[in-house]
Amino acid sequence: MDCTELMEGGVTKSGVYTIYPRARLIGDKSVNVYCDMKTNGGGWTVIQRRGQYGNPEDYFVRTWKEYREGFGDLEKEFWIGNDYIYSITHQGEYAVRFEMLHRNGTSAYTRYENFWIENEEDKYKLRLSEASGPAGDALSIHGGRNFYAKDQPNREKPNDPLRSGGWWANNLYTSSLNGLNLYGKPGPYFDGITWWDFGEYSSSLKATEIKVRPRIFIREQLYQKPKNSLLLEKRPLCTNQYFKGGTSSMRLKSL
Repeated sequence: MDCTELMEGGVTKSGVYTIYPRARLIGDKSVNVYCDMKTNGGGWTVIQRRGQYGNPEDYFVRTWKEYREGFGDLEKEFWIGNDYIYSITHQGEYAVRFEMLHRNGTSAYTRYENFWIENEEDKYKLRLSEASGPAGDALSIHGGRNFYAKDQPNREKPNDPLRSGGWWANNLYTSSLNGLNLYGKPGPYFDGITWWDFGEYSSSLKATEIKVRPRIFIREQLYQKPKNSLLLEKRPLCTNQYFKGGTSSMRLKSL
């Protein structure tokens, strides 16, 4: 179960709802999620949000356990939890949408047509492919990499002290959306909320959202982009060897 199923059942208002992902990892456990029922046809399950809500800049510098179970406020900043991301994205084929707000006020997105993560035993390894969107592809280089947190020993760069939030490790960092919230100001190399192709490495983004949705979504085909939309047409950016599912979008105007 996800926000798309809620929409198909008649839910049309964005907000916090309870879902029951069909996955053995969490059994019959429910999880509260934020559903975006507006963006690009709606039906998105939001798995991360960053913004200016008065939290300390290191709010996302958390332990492995916290990233596994989730933390934060679903109406504000949060990470839904890696176990739940695994459970949701293993219900079928999912796409993911990353949306970002730059400190200069511009916004952009990137979508990956296929997205999922492995379970905890496999270090929540990232799987994704087929990027498109004006924000560019700053995550494919992290594909196939393990997730890390501040107390996670199996990092790609063990001698590099982790000053930022949990993310998928790589010797080359091209994104870190769980980085320090530097309030939209330039900061040290990749310490902030960064996406290389949108804001570059030394500029901390002001807000982000990550959302997933079944890859095949009928309402999306009927969705008409508003005349004044800031989003650009999709353009293919890359494809790698991984294939499965995931999708997402975000609520930036209110941040």
